[in-house]
Amino acid sequence: MTSAATVTPTARSSDPVLLGAVGLATALRLWFAWHFFGFLGGDDVEILQEAFRVATGLDYAPWNVRNLLLPDLVVAPLVRLGALLGIQGVDSLAFLATLPFVALASVNIFLVFRLAILWLDDLATARVVAALYAFHWLPLAYGSTVYPRTATTTCVLLAALALSGPGKDAARGGVSGVAMAVAFAGRYSEAMYVLPLLVLCRVGAAGRAAFLTRGLALLGAFAGAAAALVGASDMLAWGRPFASLSELWRAMVSGAGGGGISTRPPWFYLARILFWLTPTLLPALALAWRERRVRWAWAFLAVPLVLLSLIAHKELRYLQGAIPFLALLGGAGFAAVKRRWGQWPAAALLVVTVGAQVHGAGVLEGKSMAAVVAARRLAGDSSVRVVALSQSWAYGGRLYVGNRVEVRDVPTPPVVGTLAATVAGADRVGLYLKDLRADPAVVAALGALGFAERERIAWGESKTVVVFAREQTR
Repeated sequence: MTSAATVTPTARSSDPVLLGAVGLATALRLWFAWHFFGFLGGDDVEILQEAFRVATGLDYAPWNVRNLLLPDLVVAPLVRLGALLGIQGVDSLAFLATLPFVALASVNIFLVFRLAILWLDDLATARVVAALYAFHWLPLAYGSTVYPRTATTTCVLLAALALSGPGKDAARGGVSGVAMAVAFAGRYSEAMYVLPLLVLCRVGAAGRAAFLTRGLALLGAFAGAAAALVGASDMLAWGRPFASLSELWRAMVSGAGGGGISTRPPWFYLARILFWLTPTLLPALALAWRERRVRWAWAFLAVPLVLLSLIAHKELRYLQGAIPFLALLGGAGFAAVKRRWGQWPAAALLVVTVGAQVHGAGVLEGKSMAAVVAARRLAGDSSVRVVALSQSWAYGGRLYVGNRVEVRDVPTPPVVGTLAATVAGADRVGLYLKDLRADPAVVAALGALGFAERERIAWGESKTVVVFAREQTR
């Protein structure tokens, strides 16, 4: 790890390659946010509905496993500002809500670049690191949404940067701890990065006493700031300190909670390794194993993989905080590839790797655009008062239909035996064409209950939606 004085001549935020990577990645995310206007899995809808509740009075009850600081303090003000400026369309307000995350995703590229300069002291390698991170599909795709790990990754990077310089041990540890407390409030699982940060305390400290000072300051600031942020905000939201954290523990670790939580085997992340780690990056990582300048970055990969594998519910997006350190290892590895095999083989391998990473952003094509189109039409029909929907989050929950429409969830896939109770009194029923083809008895059951197919809505690769309307009696 180099000193700040050593790297000052090369650590230029105006570096044209860096600015080009940031500009292109930002433009892509803005286009993604506008073009792929659907939702990915429900967490994004929860954040938006809570923000709309605060900003516009939407009738929404947030899930009690959530700390509400991020939607209330980051997302809601943008929605409120848009509403005050006369923006009424839900699509436009939802796009506006993504802008802080698009901006933070771009900031993260600058932070990764700066971290590469500090750790590797080489401008060319830092450029490679920035490119690997900027165009990795996880930060590229999710940085166009309101999913919170874009923001928590900013905090992890700030914490790592704070510990990557000499001197001011207590201050550096304290800043790192506060940054991690903010990350913890955004998503509780991000506390796992405190462990590799403690390793970084040892690397950056000048002696045992400095290490202890940094480590204790990190832990103390993290505990104090977390108590203030999470404890106080949960007291206001739920009536007791750390209420949402205890509910999350019960739901996701003990498996006792509801909310549609799925379980996956402990080896999920390793089984999906080629989804989040591009195969062409493997030669660089193999050579990076011997690079002492970034050896501590392995801890930022190993700790999340181990700890997240112990939790029942697993998603690839949970790894976002580790991707900057994967990029750092990849950059160091590509520098070794260049030394060993020459400039052109290293460049060709890098281009293929970046291209393959960008291709992964195609995950956004699976967002629920068709369901959102259906929700817009339901909202525009004043005769609709009750809707029953498969995965109501895909339709935006209450975002589009507002407070006047009752929204019910139909099991996905639909169960014929429970269908009558679910759709009783509904004006419209929205189901996936895929599920209807898998079980044609559902259509027959709806027909017996007085529903007929009204329209089919398709949009790109998103799931086609079939809307049924109650037949008018004469």
